[in-house]
Parts: sequence; C-alpha cells; structure tokens
Amino acid sequence: MEKQFKNPENILVVRLGALGDIIHVIPAVKNLRTAYPNAHISWLVEDKLKDLVDGVPDIDEVIVFPRKRWQSLFKHPLNYGKLISEVRTFLKKLRLRKYDIVFDFHGNFKSGLLTFFSNTSTRVGFSRGFCKEFNYIFTHIRITPQQKRIHRIHKYLSLLEGVGIDTHYQRSVFSIPDTDRNYIHDFIYQNCLHQKPLAIIHPGTSAFGKFKRWPARNYAILADRLIQELGYSVLFTWGTLEYSMTEEIVSLMRNKATIACKTSSVKQLIALLHHAQLYVGGDTGPTHIASTMGIPTVAIFGPKDPVIYAPHDENAVVVRKDIPCSPCEKRSCNHITCITAITPDDVFHAVCALTCKRSLTF
Repeated sequence: MEKQFKNPENILVVRLGALGDIIHVIPAVKNLRTAYPNAHISWLVEDKLKDLVDGVPDIDEVIVFPRKRWQSLFKHPLNYGKLISEVRTFLKKLRLRKYDIVFDFHGNFKSGLLTFFSNTSTRVGFSRGFCKEFNYIFTHIRITPQQKRIHRIHKYLSLLEGVGIDTHYQRSVFSIPDTDRNYIHDFIYQNCLHQKPLAIIHPGTSAFGKFKRWPARNYAILADRLIQELGYSVLFTWGTLEYSMTEEIVSLMRNKATIACKTSSVKQLIALLHHAQLYVGGDTGPTHIASTMGIPTVAIFGPKDPVIYAPHDENAVVVRKDIPCSPCEKRSCNHITCITAITPDDVFHAVCALTCKRSLTF
C-alpha cells in the first residue's frame, strides 16, 4: 500500500499516558521518524510523563497537557474563570501549530477532543471497537487492527501501517543528561554495585494496581537465591509511596541487598537501569522500560493478559499461572490467586532459563 501522505512537515502524536503505553508507542514514533526524517514531530502528553517523552530522541517537541494543574483548579469554583482562560489559550496555541497530520494513539474521548480542537485536516485514529468513549467520531481515517487480541506495540504500529507506512519493532533509546548519569554512576560506585552482575528488582506498582503486587516475602526469597546461587548484587528500586515496601523485603532477607537512591525523574531510573544485567518486576511501567532497553527481564504477571500487555522484547519472559479466572480486566480482586500462586521457585527458574546460559563476568 502506498503512503497516503507525502512528506508531511508537521506531525502531532497524541498519547497522554500511562507510562507503559507511552513505552509501547515509542516504536511507532521511531518508525514515523524513519518514514519522515525531515518532519517536525511533536508529542502531546500529560504533565507527569513529560520527562519520559522528553528523553525520546525522535521527538522534536513535547507539548504538555496540564492535567494536574487543571484538576487542581477545577476543585475550587473560584478558579473556574482562570481554568477556562487557560484551556482556551492552550487550544488556541494547539490550532496555531497547523499540523499536517495527527495520530491519536490514545483512543479515548479526551484525546479525541484534543485532536479535534487541533483543527488538523487529517486525523488518524482507531476504528469503532478498537478505541474507547466514541473516540472514532473525532478522526477522519479510522484504522482497524488485524485482530482484537493484539499486543499494544503492534496495535500502535498498525495505526501507521493502515496509512501505508512500513513498520518494524525497534528497541527504545533514551537521551539522558550527564547530570543524571553522573548521579547514578556515583551511587553505583559508592555502594560497590559494579563489582558483580547487578540484578534490579522493582517490587512496587502504582497504588491503582496494588492487586498486581507479588508478596514481599516472595521477593525476599528470590533475592536471596539470586545472591547465593547466581552471584548477583541485588538492588531494589522504588517509586512514590513504595519505599516502606522495599524496606520490608530487605528486612526479610538473609543476605545484604541495597535499596536504590531516590530517582526524582524517569530519566534517572533509566540511567540506573543501564547498569543492570537482570531485571525482575511486576506488571508495571519500569518493567516495560527495562524490556524495551533490551535488559534481560522477568515479568511477574497476574490478572492482565500477557498477549496484550507483556514485555515484548526477545530478552523478556513472563511468569504467570494459568488459572480459570485469569486473564481478566478487573481493577480489584478479593483473592488475587493469579499472583499469590506464583512461587519464588517459579521466578528463579525463569531467571535461570533466561540468563544462566550467559557467562557472567565478575
């Protein structure tokens, strides 16, 4: 199929959140850059994820959707005038950019409204049944992926394929400032974590996804085995409200492990992941970052469908239990058997299958 668009000069990518989905859109953006090397590519993203998108070298400009600020203003009626003024100014600036084409990877009502108010003549999105909240009414070209149950990366690539752009999966590369690299480098060397192969374990999830967390005791048992039997140094990373969880895990261990320094940005987390020879974590954003960087990754999956959401790279494996109620799309559960049934032995054997054939250099 020939490209429907000849050399667009100004392209807008819309994917507002979440972290995992931002990671899954990056291969599509890399293919956009390959197809249109001279185009100006902008990405519209929510404020809390600006830092991640800002590190994608294929993007020329990051446009911040100030969701957090607008939500704060909305809580107080006295601020409604200011809120309306800011929204109007934001949409006016979006229109004035005069994009040749918009790709709506997000596919919900909010992203649809934003693509519509951009006043772009060519708006590409997913067809009915492959987007949410009547998003399809805002797009001109509606792409239908080959099947419903498809990995998110391939779903996003299909948005380009539907308009004649050749695609293939590419690992993500991030631009990290020297200040962040040096901050992490100093932490690694001060804690002597460079002397052995480094296994990074991220046990947390967002508060929204608590039911996807593997038990702390299981992480402690696994970490002890990684240290004793495979000779790793173990480092636990953590996010907001997760520090106490990592402290609990370390307190349950027989061997010494290290709790990571505070990473005040996604870029610092990425700089830290660059030092890892192994990553273990649950169904969460850092797991997808590690995988897309090509780090050997073991992902512990519970309720979500791995066909759609699992790490995609060839250096990643998924550990899960095949039980009647999994996968599911529930947002809470009163038994979470799909997670609690996974044992430390299950995960350790997955690590061995993935990495033990490699020779480890101490």
